[in-house]
This record gives sequence, structure tokens and C-alpha cells, in this order.
Amino acid sequence: MPDFLHGSYATADMFSGTPEGDEKKNKYFSGFPAIPHTQSEQIGAALAEIKAKYPHVGTVGYCWGWKATTTAKDVNDFTAIATCHPSFIDVEDAEKVNVPVCLLPSKDEDKKTVNEVYERLEKKNPGQNTLKWYDNDVHGWAAARGDLSGNEHTKAYQEAYADLLTFFKAKL
Repeated sequence: MPDFLHGSYATADMFSGTPEGDEKKNKYFSGFPAIPHTQSEQIGAALAEIKAKYPHVGTVGYCWGWKATTTAKDVNDFTAIATCHPSFIDVEDAEKVNVPVCLLPSKDEDKKTVNEVYERLEKKNPGQNTLKWYDNDVHGWAAARGDLSGNEHTKAYQEAYADLLTFFKAKL
């Protein structure tokens, strides 16, 4: 797995809720490697290497990984793409993407925007896309903020991964 962040990772103290943590988080997410469009070349290079051996490749973009994927110049070289709790989702994303997409947004994503992205994707590839809202779960529920304590959020976490498997099994 390529290290797209080149060893520069977000840390827990960035999410402490303190002014210092917020400042550190804002600095991190305003520069490389956290700005999604800076990942375009790396995504393309990794994809080309994988496709040399495996012709059908899918990707899941968690949070800002959605935007990194949709801004990659090679986005349509994927066979299919998926996202859980997409950050920075915008209707323009749908204009760039011509492959099947699985959208699994949380309660924190903008419904109007996500629904419009889905509708635009459906116009291009009718019946090839998936949209399933996780209305009881927070942004990040299927990744860093996943709650695996055995409650309803754990079930949603497991369900999301089952949804991803079903989607990719059908598309790849």
C-alpha cells in the first residue's frame, strides 16, 4: 500500500477540541499532503501499477479520500469507486466521474448535495450507482470514528462494509 501521506499523519491531539488542537488540525488540513488535489499524481501512479496486473480496480475514499479520488486525473480509470462519509462532496464531482459509484454518507453530509450528486451519476450510468444514507451515524463512522463497542453504530459499521463488498462484487 503506498504511503500517500509520506509519513505526515493526522494525530489524535488535532481532534482534542482545544484551541491548540484546532490550530494544528487546520494547519495540517490546509497543506500537503492533506489537500485532496495534491494526491492526483500519486493516485494515478498507484492505479497504473495495480492495473498492470489487475484490470478491474475499485477504490474507497473515506472522508477527504472521496475528494482526492474525484479530483484525480485518472478517476475514470477505476472500474468503480465508493465512499463512506465523503468530505467536500460537491455536485461538480459528478461531472468528473463516469464510472459506477457507491455513496454511503452519514447524517453529517449535506443531503441536498449528496442526493444531487447521485442523481447526476444516475443520468450517466442508470442503475449502476448506489446511495444509502446512514442517518444515525456521524461523519467518520466507518473509519477513524467507528464505534465498535457492540451497539447500533457497530451494526452500521458492519453493514457499510457489507454494502461495499456487495457493490464491488457486482462491479469488479
